[in-house]
Amino acid sequence: MLHLVMDSPFQTRALEQCLAYRAEDDGIVLLQDGVIAACTAASVARLAGLPLYVLQEDVLARGLTTQIGTMITMADLVDLIAETGSPQRWAG
Repeated sequence: MLHLVMDSPFQTRALEQCLAYRAEDDGIVLLQDGVIAACTAASVARLAGLPLYVLQEDVLARGLTTQIGTMITMADLVDLIAETGSPQRWAG
């Protein structure tokens, strides 16, 4: 399964909920304000070693630099969803 996290880890518990309920092989996609998690030391430590994807457009739009994860485009996200099926969206 693919998990979509769209909220900043500083605003909601969406990332924490995702991490608590995801299965071992499930991928996580950070997009919108969720990309902040790939750029902050506190979240990076929690995400290390997980199959993590970060939407490039959202990172660039916020002027951030990621520390972890695989950068993907919107087209890559569409391909991931096509491969894995309907994603689970986490919101705060």
